[in-house]
Amino acid sequence: MIFDDLKAFVAVMELGSITRAANKLSLTQSAVSRRIQSLEDSLQVQLFNRSIKPPTPAAIAHRIYEYAVPLLKDVKQLIDAAHQDATPFGTFRLGLTQMASDIAVFKTISGMKATFPKLDFQIQTSWSAALQHLLEQGRLDAATLMLPSPSSPLSGMAGKHIATLNVLIVQSKAHRIVKGKTSIKSLSSQDWILNPQGCGYRLALQRAMENVGADFRLSVDTHDTESQLQMVSSGLGLGMVPKLMLDKSAYKSELSVVEVTDFALKLDLWLMHPENLGNLKAALDIVALSLSEGFKKRQTE
Repeated sequence: MIFDDLKAFVAVMELGSITRAANKLSLTQSAVSRRIQSLEDSLQVQLFNRSIKPPTPAAIAHRIYEYAVPLLKDVKQLIDAAHQDATPFGTFRLGLTQMASDIAVFKTISGMKATFPKLDFQIQTSWSAALQHLLEQGRLDAATLMLPSPSSPLSGMAGKHIATLNVLIVQSKAHRIVKGKTSIKSLSSQDWILNPQGCGYRLALQRAMENVGADFRLSVDTHDTESQLQMVSSGLGLGMVPKLMLDKSAYKSELSVVEVTDFALKLDLWLMHPENLGNLKAALDIVALSLSEGFKKRQTE
């Protein structure tokens, strides 16, 4: 194998002796000599002048050495990239839902950079459906996904369960739209202020209404949760929000939870990834820990 031949050649060039190279590589001198001969046969060139004792490197050997050293380093990195116990390096392509990004991205990246300075990040923030598609296409190494609870990892994927989120329907305290308990069908006649298409809990609401032969009326479609809750608190419509985000909202005191007798939504947040991530495994463990700690802190504050 030319990789082994190059290792023997580089060792001889650096140590200046077949004997010392053999000791470093835990080989016999004859084995090192055979590898040098094999490399010469592959390159069709004589690397050492054997007319003198000990043999000395030919001029071409120094040029080959200059190419061999970085090549061996690249090959070693290639081999390391496939092994889960190797130190992470290269680029980690991570997909995060907006909530996961807001809660834990700074701690995750800063901790990772301190532990693995040779690791770079590409962070993509999107809805779970879009991240799942990218993950299944192999365009992400890992992603946070929100799935209706109870759930399990996707087929062909591994994952760590991060948290289970209670998603609440809320309205203005001062301008109540719903009086007392209600049903999902009766809420279809109300205006809704929700996340754009692709949001997991918007989709769950839509399906629940379709199951009773109704459609929700979308009044405002916007990304920002605090903006949504501000509009809800002013009486412009109903909203949906995870409890842990409601508890931290500046508008919490101006909102009340709508009790729906035939609809309750819980979402599982997962960090999912292919079964084998090679040398990104240690980095993935830190991401999972940061996310778990971040959500646990939010839920207990």
